[in-house]
Amino acid sequence: MGQRHQIFVIACVRRKGETTGQRRCVAAYHHQWCYGLTALYCLSRFLRLASQPENSLMIRRDIASVQGNWGEVPQVATEVKIRKECYVPCPFIAYLMQLAWNVNLDDVPVYVAGTTFTNSVLDARMQSSGAANNDGITIVDVTDPANASYCFNKICGPPLTAEDYVRKYYPRIADSVPLDDDQSEDADVATEHAVVQTIAALEPFPLMSIDSLVEAWPQDYTRARDTMVAAGTYVSVTVSPDESLPATPAVSIPPLSAQPAVHSLTDISLRQAVLHAVNEGNHEPIQDSLSTPGQREVILSTLCDISPLPPAGSKLLDLAIGREQLPDVLDLSGINLSLSAILGRIGTMSGMLYKLDLSGNDRVTVHDLSNVISAAPRMRELIIFDCPLIADEDMYGLLASSPESIYALEFIGHSAFFRRARDKDPACPYVPAFTCVVYESMRQPLTISLPYFTPSRLLRSIYTLLKSMADTKTASLAMLLQHETGQTIDPTLAGLSFSGSQMFTSTAVLHAAFTTWYAESASITDAIRVAQLKREPDPSGLRADTQRITLIPQMSTSFDGWLLLMEPTRAVGGRFAIARKRRNGASADQPPAATPDPGLIEMSAASDFEVFSLDEFVVALKAEGRPAPPAEDVAALARVIEIAYPAEQGDCRLDPAGVAKFLNEVALRSMVIGQSIRIRRE
Repeated sequence: MGQRHQIFVIACVRRKGETTGQRRCVAAYHHQWCYGLTALYCLSRFLRLASQPENSLMIRRDIASVQGNWGEVPQVATEVKIRKECYVPCPFIAYLMQLAWNVNLDDVPVYVAGTTFTNSVLDARMQSSGAANNDGITIVDVTDPANASYCFNKICGPPLTAEDYVRKYYPRIADSVPLDDDQSEDADVATEHAVVQTIAALEPFPLMSIDSLVEAWPQDYTRARDTMVAAGTYVSVTVSPDESLPATPAVSIPPLSAQPAVHSLTDISLRQAVLHAVNEGNHEPIQDSLSTPGQREVILSTLCDISPLPPAGSKLLDLAIGREQLPDVLDLSGINLSLSAILGRIGTMSGMLYKLDLSGNDRVTVHDLSNVISAAPRMRELIIFDCPLIADEDMYGLLASSPESIYALEFIGHSAFFRRARDKDPACPYVPAFTCVVYESMRQPLTISLPYFTPSRLLRSIYTLLKSMADTKTASLAMLLQHETGQTIDPTLAGLSFSGSQMFTSTAVLHAAFTTWYAESASITDAIRVAQLKREPDPSGLRADTQRITLIPQMSTSFDGWLLLMEPTRAVGGRFAIARKRRNGASADQPPAATPDPGLIEMSAASDFEVFSLDEFVVALKAEGRPAPPAEDVAALARVIEIAYPAEQGDCRLDPAGVAKFLNEVALRSMVIGQSIRIRRE
């Protein structure tokens, strides 16, 4: 049942032992109900999400991590017995596909489809014709994500433009029919207007060639190309790069050339000159050497070893790096500075540092991070991709042992937080700082767990989630009033009300709410201001190029950290709580309880939890040492919570007993639907 459609993202990647890559599938996704305009809307949203600069960089990292090992399935160590998983070599790209094809929080009503990422993601090694399909497929080439190409396809056929595909569903109406706002009541004219607008949204993106399809799936598309050649419609396009790719992946920004193992006399003299210049505080005699081939690397290598690095050395370091730096950004990626040199460079920024990039540094360790963070109290973004001495497990250990050390960070760029999403079987590798659980009777519980957060960003995410819920409740109440007073039901209200009933069928809505940064509306106050501009709904995702995806969340059932528990509300009903496990249950000399095995849920009791109002929650966050959110944001979120879950309806706000009952229902429901969860009873 459904209008089944698959999406494939391809890129030029290498197998093990290859020196030249070819286009291969790096992410594949299934959509059960995708056809017509919806297929165009979702593609447009994906292409714009992919073009957002930070997202584009993450796509490049994803692709680089596959170079030289495409098709090799890594062995995943886990204590949870999980069904055999499909091959997902590029988890960020696959996650972006879910956010494009299964949710759009910028549309009105909100668009939500599918169930879980786990149910929808496909094996990237499959043929494009290998899944159940009765609509066609979408293919995107992100070899260069800044210049992505696309095509639709009826499977094993020639590439189709957006117009070729959508006109199969919506034939062009007579040219004599004007498309103006005065005729919006005519359904055919309104549909044609929407079709034309949606086709136009995809015009900036080039059509993929048949050669790209043949390269990715020769078995599926060679015959189609032969047919095009015979028909005279084939145009040859060279799609593979001519140059050989490096034998090892280069995930970070390429480092500067390494210093030779054996130094020449010239190099030794230059190193001595650099040391003298730095000690004397005068780097001008060295500047001319930066433009001499080979000497820049020697200067940089020398500076990397100076500890501590004085101001003159920091200035010379900037010149040697040769990068323009914003006043609050420090990009040291690919440069092996020592910790003291890093701290020295941070010290020259007068406490203004907001973003620090240490990617590719093979000297910095996880133990150094606390010193780095302490030296930059205003820093909010720390990027440490591809630092070999900081493993994923090191970051998880930091979260467990010293979570307070990262309370001020809004973004941590590390592979530990960009692993494949698992939202059906709990297999969370970290102790969560925050978990949101949405549960409706007879539906699969939806759970998302975050490794870290700042209060301001978290409240913004909760607002994003609850604002849509509050809007649907307001629409439902207005529609109920129309019915009771004998008025004609407003179809717009009916659409909003219905969207509320479908909003929490998919984990995509939680993923979008809690992992998206909005450049134009970073705070709740900004979001309200933007909404007051009365901008049109955005079904094609035209504003998605301002939305940065900050991590790939996991699913934890340990219920550690803060909890947001929700039962969706219609016109009436629903349940809501902000809670956490009690912290005073054990004596001071009692060792901490062992963390439950992944996938293990304990039956809960009321005494296990404490419940917080929003104001109490904010006070508790500040008491933990987290930065306080803006007071106006707290007030705005409180208003939205009151609409969605009125305090006067006392049963809407859960008490500790209600929290325990809610989580026990979640555990039992998870068992019924076959999740790999065991229940432990004392």
